[in-house]
Amino acid sequence: MTKVLTVRMPPALITRADAKAARLGMDRTQYVRHLIQQDLSLDDLKSPGFKSEDLAGAFELGGQPATNDRVRSQWRKRLATRHETNR
Repeated sequence: MTKVLTVRMPPALITRADAKAARLGMDRTQYVRHLIQQDLSLDDLKSPGFKSEDLAGAFELGGQPATNDRVRSQWRKRLATRHETNR
C-alpha cells in the first residue's frame, strides 16, 4: 500500500523539476520517487563509518574520515608501540 507524501516547494523549483522530469520521460511523481530511490541506493553503497562514540577523536587520522578500518589500524599501531616500549 502506498502512502501520500506532501512537499512544499517554491514555484520556480517545481517548474525546474517538472522540466527535468519531462526530459527524462517521467512525470513529477515518478521523478521524485526516482530521486529518493537513487539517493537511498547510494547510501547502501557507502561505508557506514565509525560508530563508536567512546573512541571518537581518540586517533589522529590526518583529516581522513574515521572509518572502522582506519581506527582499527591506528589502534593496532598504538598497541604495537606500547608493546615494544614495555618489553
